[in-house]
Amino acid sequence: MAYIEINNLNFAYPMEREKTLKNVNLHLEKNDFLMITGRSGSGKSTLARAIAGTVPNFYGGSIGGEIKIGGRSLKDMSHRERAEKVTMVFQDPEIQLMMNKVHREVAFGLENIGVEEDIIKRRVYEALQFSGILHLADRDIASLSGGEKQKVAVASALVYMPDCIILDEPTSQLDPSSAEEMLNIVKKINEELGITIIVIEQRVNRWFDTVDSIAVMDNGILELFENKKDFYYNCNKRQFMFMPDYLKFFKKMGFENMPDNFKDARVKILNSSLNVKPENEVAADEIQGDKNEILSVKKLNCKYGSKQVLKDVGFTVKKGEFIAIMGANGAGKSTLLKTILGLKKYEGTIKIYGKDAAKMDIRLIARHIGYVSQNPNDYLSKNSVYDEVRFTMDNYGIYDEKVVENILRELEIYDLKDKNPRDLSGGQKQRVAIASVLVLQPDVVFLDEPTRGLESGLKYKLGKLLQNLNKKGTSIVLVTHDTDFASNFCRRYMIMFNGSIVADGDKKKVLGDGIFYTTSMNKLLRDRDNSIFTLKEALERCSI
Repeated sequence: MAYIEINNLNFAYPMEREKTLKNVNLHLEKNDFLMITGRSGSGKSTLARAIAGTVPNFYGGSIGGEIKIGGRSLKDMSHRERAEKVTMVFQDPEIQLMMNKVHREVAFGLENIGVEEDIIKRRVYEALQFSGILHLADRDIASLSGGEKQKVAVASALVYMPDCIILDEPTSQLDPSSAEEMLNIVKKINEELGITIIVIEQRVNRWFDTVDSIAVMDNGILELFENKKDFYYNCNKRQFMFMPDYLKFFKKMGFENMPDNFKDARVKILNSSLNVKPENEVAADEIQGDKNEILSVKKLNCKYGSKQVLKDVGFTVKKGEFIAIMGANGAGKSTLLKTILGLKKYEGTIKIYGKDAAKMDIRLIARHIGYVSQNPNDYLSKNSVYDEVRFTMDNYGIYDEKVVENILRELEIYDLKDKNPRDLSGGQKQRVAIASVLVLQPDVVFLDEPTRGLESGLKYKLGKLLQNLNKKGTSIVLVTHDTDFASNFCRRYMIMFNGSIVADGDKKKVLGDGIFYTTSMNKLLRDRDNSIFTLKEALERCSI
């Protein structure tokens, strides 16, 4: 008998006619490590909530079918019993962090279910040490970086010592280094403690080699693949997008056997007869920025209290540039965007079209520079997606129905136009937030982690939309940890560390010899040619 049994599970949210989950069946043994992937809005997070018991107990709605854990029906368990069986780490750690200090946050759940005080103290500090954050025990939650908060959320789930931990996109807002640390913590929990892991992820490149099996959700229907080889050889065209790029490359190139992992793939390529065309044989259709300077930043400094967050930052943005800003969590990337927009106090000079931004009305700055923050919930205040996007244009007295509808269609949210945006999935909310800014057609668009919560298909469509805007003259500046997305669409790359820009240049200059800040395809093929960064470039230039 499987440890987790899901039989014919159906679920519909309140006031919704269409079911979000449709006859889902899933059987997992203890100590399994499953990755669930799928398109935005396909039902992945809803399935996780159902296993954790928050659907329908917290969210409401109608549910059918059965979920059993350890042979017992989930609906027959008390809150404490459910917490001891299954805990969940949400997509946004901010949502589940309640207390002011780290050690209090980790203890909070155990206190809620009435665990004895002496047991709580030991469990808290062991969970912190196991997660590698014992040094943060007395820190204020508000002072932590995004990666540190995510680790606290994991420790808060681990402290229960449950039979199963579910993680909903745990690396979606982490830099490559923090994401790697998160993966290693989760792997350690699974291997050393025997805890069953279910991870919901869009960034499959990083997780694929670690998990035991893959499940893909599509429109509420789940298909489970027995193992990674089953997925590699038997996935259909729609599911193929959720395969890591290095495996897509092997399959497209016609290699006879699937590599066991990324390292094995590199060895197979080194020992193969793979030919790589020189870079100059491939046509490049890059649109170069012109000499018209829109934004100029000189000797920019910004502090949070006594902490220096930006240190003598200087750069320019010209008309038609497409720039990616990368760097570790806490490097100052988001602060840089907010400071330019006039949302933070600063020292130094910011000029927009040669005018001192400090003397400009903030509404005028916003008309020139559109900004989408990391958290799409910041933009959601209306009762329908359409009204949300229209609201931005109404604020400036430039409402145009055709512009609104075109943006909704291009971001594939037109069918959601009458829905309440707060009822959407994380990826759908992200697209609504982006749409609400793009309708203004600003001269420069600042995007902070725009691909968070988006699967590869939607990321590509977002990239093409931004690329089309860029070709029409709109400058794009995006803060991202997604080097694969950046390498497909951006033409200039900046890396920030400790509040300063440490690298600025084209793809080959900045990413060519990168350790963390490069792409999986570059790491795969750099021994043959370090100028290949994307799957598209690899397929165009390589042959066997």
